[in-house]
Amino acid sequence: MLPTEKVLLEIKRSPLALGSGLRDLSIALVLGWLSWRALVQVPFWDSWWLVCEYRKLATRFLWEGAGIPASWIAGALGLVALWIALSALRHLVTELSRRYRLTGQRVLAHTGVWGRKVDQLYLLSIDGVSLEQSLYGRLCGHASLIVAGRGNNQLRFDFVRRPDEVRDKIDRCVLARRSKTQA
Repeated sequence: MLPTEKVLLEIKRSPLALGSGLRDLSIALVLGWLSWRALVQVPFWDSWWLVCEYRKLATRFLWEGAGIPASWIAGALGLVALWIALSALRHLVTELSRRYRLTGQRVLAHTGVWGRKVDQLYLLSIDGVSLEQSLYGRLCGHASLIVAGRGNNQLRFDFVRRPDEVRDKIDRCVLARRSKTQA
């Protein structure tokens, strides 16, 4: 931040931003549990009708006991679970590291833990603030704010709590900054 700049507003985010990452992580845990369970005991899918029919066909056309070993299926389930878990953790870390700020001169969007990305718009270059809110967002009290700048520049703030108050605060700061430069 600039030496003369101070933070006017830390824009709070809704914890629902973590929803898809937590959903994916729970799916990965279920798949991992199924994979582990398939390796520990007789696989749960052995009694399924389709598996029984597959075994009959494999025995008839190939040889006795032909088919895909349970350890291969368990391994494939484990790999899929690991891939989904890593993707979910990446998403969760990204969402937890996301910060939105309003200062006396700029609007900032910070993202990243190890690497870093900072998007900014100066208050003098802001043309307007749009609000996008779904029915689910209205019920839960969050929305997306799109801060539009000159040209094609824009910042998107997702899962913003109290979006009307934040939009009004940004508008007031933009108008105050413009009136200072015009005076």
